[in-house]
Amino acid sequence: MFDVRKMGEQIAYLRAAKKWTQEQLAEKLEISPQAISKWENGKAVPEVPMLCAMSGLFNCSVDRILDPKSCVLHNMDFNYEFLVKPRIPVADYSGPEWPKSISFASLLTALKLFFGLEQRRDSKNRQINDDEEYILQSAITNVCFGYSYSPDEFVNDSFSIYGLDYEIHSKADYSEDDFIALACQQIEHGYPVIVIPKEYTDTIFAVGFSDHGHTLKGLGFVEGDDQKNANINFDRLNQYAGWYKVDCDMMTLKPSNEKMPLAKACINALNKGVDLLLNDSHCGEDKMQGYGLVIYQNWSDLLREENKNDADQIDCVFPHAFIHYENKLRTKQFFELCMDIIPDIDKEFMAMAISQYNEIISFATEIATIAHQRESFTKDCLKEKRNYIIEMLRRSIGPEELALSYIQKALVNVQTL
Repeated sequence: MFDVRKMGEQIAYLRAAKKWTQEQLAEKLEISPQAISKWENGKAVPEVPMLCAMSGLFNCSVDRILDPKSCVLHNMDFNYEFLVKPRIPVADYSGPEWPKSISFASLLTALKLFFGLEQRRDSKNRQINDDEEYILQSAITNVCFGYSYSPDEFVNDSFSIYGLDYEIHSKADYSEDDFIALACQQIEHGYPVIVIPKEYTDTIFAVGFSDHGHTLKGLGFVEGDDQKNANINFDRLNQYAGWYKVDCDMMTLKPSNEKMPLAKACINALNKGVDLLLNDSHCGEDKMQGYGLVIYQNWSDLLREENKNDADQIDCVFPHAFIHYENKLRTKQFFELCMDIIPDIDKEFMAMAISQYNEIISFATEIATIAHQRESFTKDCLKEKRNYIIEMLRRSIGPEELALSYIQKALVNVQTL
């Protein structure tokens, strides 16, 4: 039943959140302050044009003004102001396998689950996260093809396969109040916002807020934190107070006019991946920042430099050894998915490429094992370990070049979608 008193309290609450007096709100609406007072005391109801005008001023839906209780859910373990839940319930994460260092692939997996797009269900009709989306998005975003590297721009295909589009809003272009209001308005309309910090801290997948938007509720993802990136649970959200104080961008989402076929996105990613993996120059001053076969030579040069300087520990294997292992693993898994997703792809050549990657991953596993034990080595055996890593890197180059040539042949008869 409609409660006039509750509606009035809500108008007063939303007005106070903007730090406006009744007179200031009345001036914006071009009505008398007495009318505002009657609304807030539950003695009158605003007409539809006034409700629409207040909705715009308060950056909220009309429903939130008329019936604030209908806009929130009561089954969360924190004090909330506004919260949206996934379109379909999500089961507890079912595949927390190491590694999960690529934060944006995990975030996009969460996005798919939030919008109810995962087809696999458990006995309770809850969506199941089985890692396939993580594998796909690590490739579609191109991140798995690089080392300490991510693309300068977000890859449109990553969102288009969900039927979504996005806009990037820089904090520098907004006042603090307007930036907060933008996040609240988006969430109130049923869409999460993604807060992307410029510093090394959580990227926030926000689905709720409290304290007039000064605290966001959501999931956090951070590059290199396997455990955090594997924790996709919409029933246990984190609180991010003061999120708007850091230098950041905000990504807002909206429906797209077109939904990209998954096969087309995979073809694009496969072609781009081959180009990146055949790259022969690194990015910037850091020789381990970039992508492609050049990394093998750069890495070997750094190890030889450590030997030359008789360094007392192996510095240049951490965290690169673990990034190397995961990236080769995800690239191989992406090739396996492409065999099932892309029509007309030559499965025989794809299988040959995957076989080569199995060999590369075996070398990567040995390098990662040495990196894991790096602090336990005596100085006498460090040179031997570095030389062994150099040999593993050398032996990886041939199989990768061969695998990439097989991928190119596998794509010869694939039609552009």
